[in-house]
Amino acid sequence: MAGVLESIGYECTEDISDADLIVYNTCSIREKAENKVYSALGSQAKRKRMHMGDLKLVVAGCVAQQEGEQLLRRVPELDIVMGPQHANRIDQLLEQNRDGEQVLATEQIEIAEDITVPKRDSSLMAWINVIYGCNEKCTYCVVPNVRGQEQSRLAENIKTEMKMVADLGYKEVTLLGQNIDAYGRDLPGLAEDHSGRRAWTFTDLLKYVHDVEGIERIRFATSHPRYFTHRLIKACSELPKICEFFHIPFQSGDNDILREMKRGYTHQRYRTIIDTIRHFMPDASISGDAIVGFPGETEEQFERTVQLVRDIGFDRVNTAAYSPRPNTPAAEWENQIADIIKADRLNRLNRVVNEVALERAKRFENRELEVLVEGVNPRDPNQAFGRSSHNKLVYFDGDGETLKGKLVTVKIDEVRAYTLMGKMI
Repeated sequence: MAGVLESIGYECTEDISDADLIVYNTCSIREKAENKVYSALGSQAKRKRMHMGDLKLVVAGCVAQQEGEQLLRRVPELDIVMGPQHANRIDQLLEQNRDGEQVLATEQIEIAEDITVPKRDSSLMAWINVIYGCNEKCTYCVVPNVRGQEQSRLAENIKTEMKMVADLGYKEVTLLGQNIDAYGRDLPGLAEDHSGRRAWTFTDLLKYVHDVEGIERIRFATSHPRYFTHRLIKACSELPKICEFFHIPFQSGDNDILREMKRGYTHQRYRTIIDTIRHFMPDASISGDAIVGFPGETEEQFERTVQLVRDIGFDRVNTAAYSPRPNTPAAEWENQIADIIKADRLNRLNRVVNEVALERAKRFENRELEVLVEGVNPRDPNQAFGRSSHNKLVYFDGDGETLKGKLVTVKIDEVRAYTLMGKMI
């Protein structure tokens, strides 16, 4: 959206009081996000009432898709409410709003290939969408309702965008999808080897884009255990640009809870995936997501999640207490867990997550790691920082401005749960 807006003459301002157009790009995974956007809109709506015509207000993203017309009724000062599929049409929607008529754009559409040059926050690392939407039906998740059905981009268009960012000097690309391993399921054709696979899978895409000159590292997120195949793991181990970092949400360590969530796998299946990754890439970093306090979760079921975290040895786990979301089955169930119990379980799980992360990080002590330098440590101008292939933040003495964009070798002499310290050699 920022790229589109700049192309029609808008400039970004750091001071919201100077803005002629305010866009709230929203997430609806948790209820807190919705509350924050309504709170933010309140003060800006008041400002608009005082200065009629001088300010345009837009709510974009998942809250916009979820709330739709209700947002326009609740905040009549809003000009545009637009779902995620309409992000690259914001210029057209502003044109529709020129006469002051409110615009609602939440209908499901086929996402056209976006030729707009996006505005990127980093000059080294680019994020590139490869698949939009999600076809899963997890009972707790609002995403399919707000992001729509899966739509895979054509492989040649993805590769073209990677070449563009490489020409601009980017060194690392992260391929993005809500369910990235499902890439290609909606594309036509079958594989020529008569295996029965689709003509394009995510494994095929990685092999196809791997040779883009100038791109030195490739990451991807987010994976789903249902589609994380042996073929994909083997390909990642064989393609040298693929980083040894895998984000694979598990959500729970209890099979009954996973069944109620409609996740489509067991904790045994998840463990097999991690074992296979570590068979091919013993140093690989593994991160995941976990939900505590899902409706009906017993203390014993919660403890199975804790045990899974200990057994796997995650480098990082993003944890959350279950939050009922509109239009999701689990939100309607009567066996909701009390907030005080959810908070207690979340705190207990987080303590274990941090302990495990520290223990896992110790494997890097006294090791030499290749680090892509991102710049100056904002807390210490005498230090540079960057990331290893394992997605570990690494800090070391050096001129971060001069070294930015370079791959350097750092010997690790201090290990923390989520960061490493060392010396450049």
